[in-house]
Amino acid sequence: GRQNATLARRLKRKECKDESGMDTHSSPRVRRATTSRAERIWPGGVIPYVIGGNFTGTQRAIFKQAMRHWEKHTCVTFVERTDEESFIVFTYRTCGCCSYVGRRGGGPQAISIGKNCDKFGIVAHELGHVVGFWHEHTRPDRDQHVTIIRENIQQGQEYNFLKMEAGEVNSLGETYDFDSIMHYARNTFSRGVFLDTILPRRDDNGVRPTIGQRIRLSQGDIAQARKLYKCPACGETLQDSTGNFSAPGFPNGYPSYSHCVWRISVTPGEKIMLNFTSMDLFKSRLCWYDYVEVRDGYWRKAPLL
Repeated sequence: GRQNATLARRLKRKECKDESGMDTHSSPRVRRATTSRAERIWPGGVIPYVIGGNFTGTQRAIFKQAMRHWEKHTCVTFVERTDEESFIVFTYRTCGCCSYVGRRGGGPQAISIGKNCDKFGIVAHELGHVVGFWHEHTRPDRDQHVTIIRENIQQGQEYNFLKMEAGEVNSLGETYDFDSIMHYARNTFSRGVFLDTILPRRDDNGVRPTIGQRIRLSQGDIAQARKLYKCPACGETLQDSTGNFSAPGFPNGYPSYSHCVWRISVTPGEKIMLNFTSMDLFKSRLCWYDYVEVRDGYWRKAPLL
């Protein structure tokens, strides 16, 4: 009874900041849109986790809701830690809302959900760092899309707006995403509520794009995460009590060289019932070419049913 899901993401080293605008650091750190360091990517997209004992049931539910959101739209999977060496720990630290970017390796790594951080969108944002995303506004090409107003930034928070060097970033061909859940809002770390620290450039219609949403993953977040974790071209994570899925193009033929993975996620104790209503595969010896396999678990080599 472990939850399965498919996810992807942007990579980051250690990035700590407080989404409510509180001071979280005294030392500067750099950020990037997507990591280019392979060791920062979680193998197989599987991220073991532990939730510390100082959180309420409601907070734990929010953490799991945010993890399921990443699973639903990408091919990453969050699993309760058993004996895995590297894993994340939901904890409460003085830095507020903060997380390492990507997989640190060599033991536990903290994802801090501090004061005023226990909201779905903020937790999903911090999980974006865990998956491997840096802040969108630190991309090397950011000056083509936003203007940083440095005189409005709180003293000591300037490092949060440093731009990454081109050689440190791999955005995987994805364009700048104003709608990213990893983008700061216009007044983040502002000296005054009505003072902008980040001002989006106007579009062709003279409208400034909205930035800083904490509602859901953007289409750009999803696309980049799927590229980062090399997610299958088709398939999804199914988390509802009932549902249907089929090969691409059904009821017509499916494209050649398709590889689809559907993950069905349930709570412990529930049973999964599969009802195959149609089956038409190209015949091949020993199923070398076309096949359907059902496995019990979240690993690619989980027990074959």
